[in-house]
Amino acid sequence: MDVINSIKNFDTDFGVLSKSTWLINLYVQFQETYKFFYIVIFGIILITATLTTYLIRRCTKKVFTRKESLSQETIRFRKRDKALFYGRKMIRKVKNISGQVRNSGQGKKRKMVMKFARRLLQLKKETDQEQLKVLEPPEEYLQEDMLSDDRMPPDALYMLQSIRVFGHFEKPIFLKLCKHTEIVNVHAGAYLFRIGDPDENVYIVQSGKLNVSITGNDGSNTLKIVKPGESVTSLLSFTDVLTGHTSPYKTVSAKAIEDSTIVKLPMSAFQEIFQEYPDIFVRVLQVIMVRLQRVTFTALHQYLGLSAELVRQHPKHKQSVVGGSPVKKRKEEVFSSGLENSPLIATQPIPVTGHKRSKSSMESKSFSPSANSGIGLAESESASNNFLDFNSLQKKRLSMPETVNDEELIEIATEAFVKELGLDDLNILKGKVEIREVSAGTYLMKEDSNKDAALVYVISGALIVSQKVTEGDEEVHMFTAHPGEIVGGLAVLTGEPSFFTIRAKHFTRIALISKSTFYGLMKEQPKVVLYIAHLVVRRLSPFVRQVDFALDWIFMESGRAIYRQDDESDSTYIVLSGRLRSVITHKNGKKELVAEYGKGDLIGVVEMVTQTKRSTTVIAVRDSELAKLPEGLFNAIKLRYPIVVTRLIKLLGHRILGTWKTPTLSTPSAAPAVDARPSSLNFSTVAVVAASDDVPLTAVTYEIYHCLSAIGSTLRLTSDVVRKTLGATIMDPNNEYRLSSWLAQQEDQHRISLYQCDLTVSAWTQRCIRQADCILIVGLGDNHPSLGKVEKEIERLAIRTQKELVLLHREDGKPQNTIAWLNMRTWVSSHHHIMCQNRVFARKSVYRINELYSKICTTAPNVHSDFSRLARWLTGKSVGLVLGGGGARGAAHIGMIKAIQEAGIPIDMVGGVSIGAFMGALWCKEKNITTVTQKAREWSKSFAVDKAHLILFLLLPLVLKFPVRDILPVRY
Repeated sequence: MDVINSIKNFDTDFGVLSKSTWLINLYVQFQETYKFFYIVIFGIILITATLTTYLIRRCTKKVFTRKESLSQETIRFRKRDKALFYGRKMIRKVKNISGQVRNSGQGKKRKMVMKFARRLLQLKKETDQEQLKVLEPPEEYLQEDMLSDDRMPPDALYMLQSIRVFGHFEKPIFLKLCKHTEIVNVHAGAYLFRIGDPDENVYIVQSGKLNVSITGNDGSNTLKIVKPGESVTSLLSFTDVLTGHTSPYKTVSAKAIEDSTIVKLPMSAFQEIFQEYPDIFVRVLQVIMVRLQRVTFTALHQYLGLSAELVRQHPKHKQSVVGGSPVKKRKEEVFSSGLENSPLIATQPIPVTGHKRSKSSMESKSFSPSANSGIGLAESESASNNFLDFNSLQKKRLSMPETVNDEELIEIATEAFVKELGLDDLNILKGKVEIREVSAGTYLMKEDSNKDAALVYVISGALIVSQKVTEGDEEVHMFTAHPGEIVGGLAVLTGEPSFFTIRAKHFTRIALISKSTFYGLMKEQPKVVLYIAHLVVRRLSPFVRQVDFALDWIFMESGRAIYRQDDESDSTYIVLSGRLRSVITHKNGKKELVAEYGKGDLIGVVEMVTQTKRSTTVIAVRDSELAKLPEGLFNAIKLRYPIVVTRLIKLLGHRILGTWKTPTLSTPSAAPAVDARPSSLNFSTVAVVAASDDVPLTAVTYEIYHCLSAIGSTLRLTSDVVRKTLGATIMDPNNEYRLSSWLAQQEDQHRISLYQCDLTVSAWTQRCIRQADCILIVGLGDNHPSLGKVEKEIERLAIRTQKELVLLHREDGKPQNTIAWLNMRTWVSSHHHIMCQNRVFARKSVYRINELYSKICTTAPNVHSDFSRLARWLTGKSVGLVLGGGGARGAAHIGMIKAIQEAGIPIDMVGGVSIGAFMGALWCKEKNITTVTQKAREWSKSFAVDKAHLILFLLLPLVLKFPVRDILPVRY
């Protein structure tokens, strides 16, 4: 019992003890927990109090500062300065913190992970280098200029545009011509002129439409549809009116399609102007002859393949005062009819025969100065009397001995020239006529050459006038010049390269008047121009006269549209000078460059022949001259000469397939009938502009000129050269036409013209920029990137002209800051790094530079130099090398490049695939076959020695088999 009670008491005491112990522990834990909460709460209260105090003080300070600033103005920081200050402060702190993290163990681990990720994914390291800004060309580059000159009345504007074909007229002369104009209203279906009406007016359509048609044996065919602003005239008829040989319309008529208003300008109005301004008279006739050669002959011969059809084949030839032999003297009629078939054998002294000048089959009237106009060629009584002595001299010579000496031949030739040129005095040509004896086959003039241009009078023998066919080296016989005839007038009068080749058929005696002598005579006696022009015109076939009514010579100002997308295709165009750009507009409104066209290109022929609407819009990049060939003219020619159809098929095939080949040419007139694919690399004029005053622009221009001369005929023009040639006042506004005409003539005679601009925005610099097909902006590569003062004017003067950046480097220099140079400019098509020799950077006077390069230009340029590469790029002659892939083939690429170099073949552009890309990049970096071979060998050995290295970096051959980072150390 005691034991049981004892156990109960123990149990009770133990329970009380356990309960007390648990409560004590619980209390202790509770007390420690509350201490932590007390600390947290106290900290929160302290922080809240601190922030509250800080905010109250800050607000109080702001209010105090605001009140103080209202009371008086004090210097304070701008908000932008504060933002900049705190931003920089924040960046410094972030960099400091990131540096600490990077130095810690965790930063090293992160760095290793990122390195592995880049290595696995081939990620590029982030750099702070400047990035190239991808700029789009300005809107004007692909958009036409929609502005129009509303200040000029439409009728005056149309007339001004129409008579520009005769050249540039000053304002007083233009106003005098306007006084002779007459307004003619023609109802729909009525004729403006019919066959048989006198051809003596220039018609300009002010409103409405005209149908100009030609009537032949096979019926009537439409030549062209004349729209407002266009004209109906023939420059050959204009020449006839001036010579006093007005003729009626023989096959051409004009009928109104709808009610039309026509401006009528009599051609006789020009005669009054020419009497008062004889210089303009000479200029107008030269323009007409230039148009005949550059427009009519170019269109018909080079593009349509017509040659012999352009001239009369069997004119009634003249007989010379000198015959071939006594036998031929006794058989004069047989000699006249069979001269072409039987050669003239001169085995003994030349006898004297009569000089019987027969009339041309084209015009039976003799021509002499008109008493009415002073410069016309109407037949007059006084003209016959002027040459009575000449006829008596012929009769006198019939009784002379059979042999004549050189003095008598010169006298005979002088008399003939005096009569043919309409002169009154033999003394004018005294000492200016040269006698030559040429053997059979001797060339007097060659096609596409203007070196031997002269007036040639046939004394005895015969000359063959021929022309090359458009494809091949064969020649087509045009006509034969017999004794008493003059040839070479077109080349002398225009100053253009000869359109024909002239050679002796057999032993021939000729008399010559050189081009320089004729120009001197032209200044003394301006009317001789009219006589030579008449000699040229009467040799042309009637077919050329019909074509002359249909062809138009139009002038397009910079930014104007020749035709627009979705217009009707009723004509095609030939670029005579200037530059055009073809642009297509997509459905979303975005414009895209299709092609560019230079001198000699044919535009719009595919759409015209296929009778589809225009697929693009063509705008003038700079002031351009075009020849317009209407669709009706093509149809009329095809009916008359079916061979033209074959020519058109070839032309279309070449244009569509784009497989044209352009042979190497020395002169622009030697251009093929159809040029190669329209490209931006067929520049005719290039302007060179300095980005800063320290650019050696004269030396650079000479270097480019030296390299271009090896490709084709090149002309270098500077302001000093132009002033020395044309006079100190040539840059004045009054001499605008004279300068423009001279520059246009120089461009026609050379493959490419190089314009060196002044270092300031002078009148010459502005002229260069306006004339240029391409502008080279030249800067020094080791200079800080800058924008030249002349460059700023380029955007205003030539916003549509293609611009190229050229950076010069010394021989030991490397390209740098290219992105900065490009980003500084609004738009450049591409850039070129040029390594120059030390002579380019030599500080010398202009005289010393000219003296130095006069010797250098006599040597052949280095075809592997960077200037030669630039010259080939400008002329579309660049040589590209594309290397294929295939591992071990890369070693063969090195040998191939070495063989190409040893053969003297330059490499301008490089492309490649796989191993070819690596070898091509290595060549671009070094351009030294020895260094390229060494580095390629080192790179190949690195994989042959370290097999683990090769296996470790093998990747899927989807893009690249070896990592780029293993290639870059080899390049650098």
